[in-house]
Amino acid sequence: MINFDQIISKIIKYQLMLLVGILVLIEGLFIYQLANIHQYNQQPVIIDYNAIAEENLISRRIDGLVVNKGRENLAPVAVMIDNHFDSWPNYGLSRANIVYETNVEGSATRFLAIYTPKKDGNELAKIGPIRSTRPYFVELAKEYGALLAHSGGSPEGLKRIGELSVSNLEEIAWWGPDYFWRVYSRTAPHNLFTSSDNLAHAVIDWELKDKVPDYQAWQFNEQIKTNNFAAANKIKIKFSAADVYDAAYEYSTSTQNYLRFQGGEKQIDALNNEQLAAQNVIIQFVPQKIVLDNEGRIKLNLIGQGHAWIFRNGIIIKGSWQKSDFNSRTIFYNEGGNEIEFKPGNIWIEILPGKREVAISN
Repeated sequence: MINFDQIISKIIKYQLMLLVGILVLIEGLFIYQLANIHQYNQQPVIIDYNAIAEENLISRRIDGLVVNKGRENLAPVAVMIDNHFDSWPNYGLSRANIVYETNVEGSATRFLAIYTPKKDGNELAKIGPIRSTRPYFVELAKEYGALLAHSGGSPEGLKRIGELSVSNLEEIAWWGPDYFWRVYSRTAPHNLFTSSDNLAHAVIDWELKDKVPDYQAWQFNEQIKTNNFAAANKIKIKFSAADVYDAAYEYSTSTQNYLRFQGGEKQIDALNNEQLAAQNVIIQFVPQKIVLDNEGRIKLNLIGQGHAWIFRNGIIIKGSWQKSDFNSRTIFYNEGGNEIEFKPGNIWIEILPGKREVAISN
């Protein structure tokens, strides 16, 4: 005969044992957690956010500055910028990575400014005035595989765009109003402008955004032994008989860069009302210009080799330049044959044809 009282008694007994076991387990887990909390309080885990930030930084290919990863090798845009006195003041030159200056017809010079635009909230609202191109500026743009932004050009310059397969952002085209605009406070042709936002759009529209530039990068080094070189605090370059286009630089010990002057006056960027300045200045000596036509348009030979003077940190490094063909980049060397190490930051390159006067002083 089944004794139900004994069965019920055993069930209650096992239930109590199970309950006690559960309570013991919970208490053990609680004690273990307290021990770990105590251990954590004694040895906290420290997260070094600065180290994490540094891991996300990288040297930028075009000018050696440290930037966030993803910005180190953006597609470059080469912009033709006016330097006729009717175009002053210019806009946006202070924010270019690299600026070339050399002669055009007449007494004036013109700039080719290299930018790496990206839509990131730091747009340059106004760049220009934009002018027409010349064959040697096309060849410089080719060095970088850059998109060339310009408004027309000399016959030889426009021909060179096709010959070298340079990506062509031409203002005189049906798409021109999408990327350029004119202001009515100035007279044409000194009144055409663009912006870094427009240039960034053009990079996307020309399908260059995801194309990784492969031009040869220059070398950069923040440190240099200045006592190995002669001091050079003042530079004056005479491009032509017209004094108004004399370019000059003075080294500032407070800002540690070269402040730019033109025609004896401070050259101001109207975008931010700041004087133009360069971390590095290069004078590249090239053969005498060749006059091509009755308009006085010229040809410059940028292939081969020649003398070069490089200025940084208030000193001069005398050396040379070499460029083997139109697809290669111009490389600068010191007198020992070693490639120049530039100071990280922007670079102004003065291409000086023939016998032009250059004065260097302390």
